[in-house]
Amino acid sequence: MSIKKRSIAFIGAGHITEIIVSNLTKADKIVPRRLIASDPDQEKLAKLQNQYGISIAEDNQEAVNTADFVFINVLPNIVDEVVKEFRKIGFPQGKVIITVAAGITMDTYKVLGERLPVVRALPNPPSQVGRGIAALAFNPYVTEDQKIDIFELFACLGDHVVIREDLVNAVMALSSPVITYMLFQSLVDAGIRSGINHETATKIVSQTIVGSMAVWQQRNATPHELLTEASTPGGISIESLFTLEKYAFKAALMEAIDSAIKRAENLSKMT
Repeated sequence: MSIKKRSIAFIGAGHITEIIVSNLTKADKIVPRRLIASDPDQEKLAKLQNQYGISIAEDNQEAVNTADFVFINVLPNIVDEVVKEFRKIGFPQGKVIITVAAGITMDTYKVLGERLPVVRALPNPPSQVGRGIAALAFNPYVTEDQKIDIFELFACLGDHVVIREDLVNAVMALSSPVITYMLFQSLVDAGIRSGINHETATKIVSQTIVGSMAVWQQRNATPHELLTEASTPGGISIESLFTLEKYAFKAALMEAIDSAIKRAENLSKMT
């Protein structure tokens, strides 16, 4: 069955729900009325309904009853409350839970039923413009047909990878755009320092980043091969690389990712 014929519920009508709803409707992947959201904040619900034409539910139970897939899009500290509510009223069988709450494991939902299909999803910020990467972990009860629909759903946000759940924190750290933005800003500042105005430096650096990745995608070469090719012996680029190595640029990036992973692990223990 195509995702177009599915119904999707969103428990929580915040930022991540709007990103998913926006991209799904923009891609014409699903009839908007098949999307139904539940949230205590009526203003958030009204905004989604007015802007995207989705349905709104009176409560979480109504949202779940009408859906094939159920997104748990609430803050981590609210998940326990949602699970307790569903445990009390009974969680209908035949649904697939997709949880995006940081630090919340798939085992959290085991109390809602035996053999309940659960997906742990981690879309990164560029998903908002359909150029993201989503990490997906599945418990053993998600069928192959359900996976096909989920892949189609997340294709609206960009690309995806399938991982073991224990790698979620590593993916969270690696897929954050902050290091890329900092590199972008640093190169722009370097251009300004050399006398180029802000607008021109930004244009040069942004096109260089976008163009460099386009070359990588088209050529399918390794970063090492591209570095070698761009570094003329005794030239300008190799001098830049030498200076970056001198200041342990690569090691600094690896340490930054490692510290982010450790932070994510600590936060997960606190939820």
